[in-house]
Amino acid sequence: MTLLLLAIALGVMALPLVTSPAPSQGRIHASGFNGTSVVIGFMVTIAVVAVTSPLFGFGFIMAVLLHELGAALAIRLIGHDVARVRLVPLPFMAPPRSDRPFDHALEESFVALYGPALAIPPVVIAFGLAHVLAPVAPRLANFLHITAVMLGTFNFVMLLPFLPFGGGRVMRGISDAFWPQLGTFLTLFMTAAFASAALRDQSLAMATLAAAGLQSLLHRRRPDQDRLTHNQALLVMACYAFVLTVHFTAGFRLLAELV
Repeated sequence: MTLLLLAIALGVMALPLVTSPAPSQGRIHASGFNGTSVVIGFMVTIAVVAVTSPLFGFGFIMAVLLHELGAALAIRLIGHDVARVRLVPLPFMAPPRSDRPFDHALEESFVALYGPALAIPPVVIAFGLAHVLAPVAPRLANFLHITAVMLGTFNFVMLLPFLPFGGGRVMRGISDAFWPQLGTFLTLFMTAAFASAALRDQSLAMATLAAAGLQSLLHRRRPDQDRLTHNQALLVMACYAFVLTVHFTAGFRLLAELV
């Protein structure tokens, strides 16, 4: 019960993430909710279910929608007129979240981290409810536990330092503030680590992450935006490390199974 009460307290403290006043003009649009996107989304979900289980597939859908909603809310908070919640947020298959480029790397980092940060309270509350309900409603508790694990796993993957993932955008902003080549070096290091793990363990998941790292190297064009100051970069780095650690811990069960 103590865990549940702490989880609810965290949810209450996180309410400003969704209740903060946004600019009065503009709105959030739903994008890609059509036949083609539904089919693509269904195929991706089936692939997730094939690798995991049907319950993880449901959690995957929730994770995608919550992540997109968080990014759209962040875009509205920084003053953009148009923010999109995309059903299939894949490159070349969906319009950008906003029609305006980010003027500052701090704005881009804020948007990249907002969705994963917004997912932390649901993850903690789901774990707390699962713990309390396990003796009286084991099936519901298992569903909540699996949903929390998938939320953590999805957001951890989105925070990997690979473009066009949010983690790649954050790492680009941090590296530009200190050493512009840091992002490329880190991408090469992690790609080599994932490739080595894939060959050693014959892991399809590790091979997929290695491929994601390789394609990240193709994103060479840097946006025309103001860079982070050193103090801003340190703040962003601390937020990134915290959110990444939380989601790694939440999704560790599934991440360990995939490896």
